[in-house]
Amino acid sequence: MHRRGASRLADIASTSSAALSRTTQRHVSNAARNRRAPRERTLSKRTYDRVEVTTKGLVAAAAKKQNKAGWGHPQHYEGETRRLTAAVKSGMNPHKIPTPELQMLLATQDRSFDALAAVEYERAFRFEPGALVEIRRSESVFHGVVIESLPEQGVWLTFSLLSGGELWPHQESDVMFYVPDFVDRDLVTRCGIGHANSLKESEIAARVKVLKKLRNIEIASERRVTEIYHQLRSLYDQVRHPDPKRAATVTVEQAARVVMKDRPVDLLTRWAIHKYLFDKSRLFVAESVDFLERPTFMVRSKHEVEDLEAVNEMVARRDAVVDSFVAKAKGVIQAARTRERATWTHPPCYQVDDSITFTSEEMTIIRFFRTALRGMRTIQKDPYAVSLSYILKSVGLYGSQEFMPRSVHLFLVELGVIPPWVDPIERAHISGEDRRNSGLALLDGPITRDHSSSSAAVTTASTRPTQSLPLGPDDFYSRDLVDHLRHDFGNLPAYIIDDVDAEELDDAISVERIPTEPDCAWLHVHIADPTSVLPPTHRIAREAFSRMQTRYYLDTSVPMLPDVPQLRHLSLGEGRAQLVLTFSGKIDLEGNIVDYKIRPGIIRNARKLHYHDVSKAIGSPPALHKFPFGGGERLTPPPNEIGKTATDDILFAQQFTDALIASRLRHGAMQYAFPKAMVTVDTKLLPEAPPVTNRRYLWSGFPKMDFYVEDHQAQEQGARKLVAEYMRLGSRIASMWLRDRDIPALRRVSRPPSEAVPGAIQQLLKARDEVGYADFFLMQRLGILVGQASYELTPGPHSIVGVPDGEGYMRATSPLRRFLDMLTHWQIKHAMLSPDAPRAFPDEWLKDLAIDATWWDSYATRNNRGHVAWWAHKFLERWITEHKGSPEVEKFTNSLEAIVVGTPINNYHYQYWQAPSYLWDLGLKATIIRLEPDSKLGLGQRVPVKIASLQAGVTSSLEIVRR
Repeated sequence: MHRRGASRLADIASTSSAALSRTTQRHVSNAARNRRAPRERTLSKRTYDRVEVTTKGLVAAAAKKQNKAGWGHPQHYEGETRRLTAAVKSGMNPHKIPTPELQMLLATQDRSFDALAAVEYERAFRFEPGALVEIRRSESVFHGVVIESLPEQGVWLTFSLLSGGELWPHQESDVMFYVPDFVDRDLVTRCGIGHANSLKESEIAARVKVLKKLRNIEIASERRVTEIYHQLRSLYDQVRHPDPKRAATVTVEQAARVVMKDRPVDLLTRWAIHKYLFDKSRLFVAESVDFLERPTFMVRSKHEVEDLEAVNEMVARRDAVVDSFVAKAKGVIQAARTRERATWTHPPCYQVDDSITFTSEEMTIIRFFRTALRGMRTIQKDPYAVSLSYILKSVGLYGSQEFMPRSVHLFLVELGVIPPWVDPIERAHISGEDRRNSGLALLDGPITRDHSSSSAAVTTASTRPTQSLPLGPDDFYSRDLVDHLRHDFGNLPAYIIDDVDAEELDDAISVERIPTEPDCAWLHVHIADPTSVLPPTHRIAREAFSRMQTRYYLDTSVPMLPDVPQLRHLSLGEGRAQLVLTFSGKIDLEGNIVDYKIRPGIIRNARKLHYHDVSKAIGSPPALHKFPFGGGERLTPPPNEIGKTATDDILFAQQFTDALIASRLRHGAMQYAFPKAMVTVDTKLLPEAPPVTNRRYLWSGFPKMDFYVEDHQAQEQGARKLVAEYMRLGSRIASMWLRDRDIPALRRVSRPPSEAVPGAIQQLLKARDEVGYADFFLMQRLGILVGQASYELTPGPHSIVGVPDGEGYMRATSPLRRFLDMLTHWQIKHAMLSPDAPRAFPDEWLKDLAIDATWWDSYATRNNRGHVAWWAHKFLERWITEHKGSPEVEKFTNSLEAIVVGTPINNYHYQYWQAPSYLWDLGLKATIIRLEPDSKLGLGQRVPVKIASLQAGVTSSLEIVRR
């Protein structure tokens, strides 16, 4: 055995309970007194011989590896150059089997990261040649120098020279640390083309020179970790939340300031701290969405760390507590499965089971499982994996542990801890608490003060006797600050068009004819006005800032604004005068915005209409969903007539919204869409999840579900197309109005796409449909890369919408459910009330918010995608179980077709080829597995398939095979 390995084993074996935390000792002390005597085990001669041969082989292989701790090389003045030259030559061999670490990098799908969705979230910059990168994936870490980046299937693929001599492609999402200009650009150019299989001697020499510099900084960073390790050991206690039950966050920069105090923080120190935080995954969890843009770690709570250490120690010592828990769990789970079969078609309900209780040590294990359920991206080692695997395998009622989070969720459901109808997707993020604690940075001005008036149009619970006093955290406005600026729209009809089940009605539309200009019309976008009541200084505003938006789930919703008397009247409706902020655009038949204005307004003639009815009235086919498993008749609302006046108004407005669309198309508007699986959940009888106690719950039944496929491209017609264009107009007017007053504000910017082949973009633009949708597979085949999307303070372009640079596009039309829209309203009103000092928020705060909002949009989109995927996979799982052996299942199986969306890759772990695909008729991603090496699957090719495995979990998955 390797001498350092033997030493390490001895260290582990000698660990005593005295070194454990007090909590750990408390959990294991009772079991330690009653420990079983270890059974003496012997190996057969055949097994012993195999172990001996394998061990010697491992030692021999390790001795040959480059730069491994504990192994030296003969001293020679050219020794390092020779070794690195050999490594480079070996790495360029196309037939060389990748190292085990690189095989893991290729074999393991990073299920916590949606590779297909990477097209939607392009980075603001490319990794330039010569940059130092740290690559993390599949719990492996590699260091490399970027040689070049190439477009492939809509994303940038980066080729980096790794420290082992291999030149390897990786995605930008795999990079966690980036240092530009680490190597001179001229030296990188001399290294040769990244994907070449043969190199000149001069190119090999250049690569060796790069590797020497790379290895030098690797050694230096490890030394720096050693130098500051004493300070790093106390980092957790300094940055964790003071409440032992709550988590916190820390950035790499914040951690560096804590460790280094007032000393300067150089590159090596920053990298060393970065490495330490990644390595200590039991204490710190790295941001999973885009770490490079947001280098933040969640700091685990003190109680969470104690539970983690306690359970890992119990498992390591084979504690009797674990054996007792496993035995109890087996009986509970078997009974739960029997009850599930008996109540399969029942409505969801539960009752408390007092016959079985969990001890305090067993509750520690349950908390351990619940925390592990969150899952984590494989850029860090999972500190839960070993103990989870041991306990689940000991229970013996679960199959493959490949999808560990899925098994953890099922285990907790069957144990009676989590209801089966509660998905495992995270519904809150620690960043929300950070935003709430930081609050809104405000400049003193009219929107931060109360101006009492005897002629107040709107009153609230808080009234101040003195004029112009600062508002406190519980103070609403005592009057409408812009009452004197409001425009009364009188009897002009305002149409509130939405879905039948819409909860927050925050927009209405009007059209105003211009008798003297028949080729023009005013289109008015009336938006609900929560800022008529709610100042940015209120605690509710701070809570809204922490939530960022209303969260819509299939089984419930979490509103951004609370249900309090002062805010209840804000949602638009019929039969009463309502305060609005109106964005008005004068539009001609060429789609030009001839004039525009923003006014606080009052609408008095509002009508509620439904998309389905409006589309029917204007002669547009309704945008119907596809129901591959039936049930559509239950979700189709009964028809209603909207009346001649409304029909005439909407038809008149439609010619101008169509002109706006045509104008945007001339400016390059382009997008693509995939059909999306959706599920409706009958929530009428859905009970709330009960609190976790030391007693289990007996679950029964499951809510009724309907599965349908939503096609955004098909939805862009009729009433939906018209209303969407009104909202786009309002967003454009908001940006231009603030631009004209030189007020920095958060614009949604989408950079134009780039092309690998000249003329490709023009070819794609010609292939768009009438509303700007392009074929995704044509885009991929043409090598077009979508532009990066972000928030910026200047009016940049929005290539998806077709808004040119200098005009801008921003959130402004949904202030009841999106914080950024409410922020826009505050900015507009502040500028109206204080034109000489129109800025309400500091520029630096807005810049930080732009970064956070960019991250939040990405996080919320991926989070919602995971939530919907869980319910969709759960529906499929239950439907197949219910109809097993029936003609319906056979018909379903024989009709499945997948569309290939990516190049097949070799899964070294399972020794087969696989390809990413999409089940178009179901709106679900899938992976075609068990392909032959010579399988020729082209992008966009349809392949008859059948389901091989189906997993609903934190990262749901669907694996299919060719029929």
